[in-house]
Amino acid sequence: MGNKKRILVVDDSSFLRNSLKKILEDHGCEVVGMAENGLEAITKYKELKPDLVTLDIIMPQMNGLEVLKLLKVVDPNACVVMVSSMSAQQSVTDCVQAGAKNYILKPYEADKVIAVLQKVFL
Repeated sequence: MGNKKRILVVDDSSFLRNSLKKILEDHGCEVVGMAENGLEAITKYKELKPDLVTLDIIMPQMNGLEVLKLLKVVDPNACVVMVSSMSAQQSVTDCVQAGAKNYILKPYEADKVIAVLQKVFL
């Protein structure tokens, strides 16, 4: 994927944040930050200006779609990949319409995660 991509991982589950971080780092990405909710995600995005955000759709307080819309206000070129369980298919569609580049399904499978990132960064 060329030079190291800087990624912000957003998920309310620390277990899932860490497992995604490991997959990304094993494949040559740099996880520059992690956030457990929408407000933290937006603050860290402004601070870190990552190349990509992985954004969980289902989170307390503010869901992924709301966070995505706010990120797009902060930076219209924000590159965001949604993270979803199988059951949230409709939400994925809404997020893609709101500007998400792609999505990753949970539970994470390393080869699928990397395939999505390669598509996004082409």
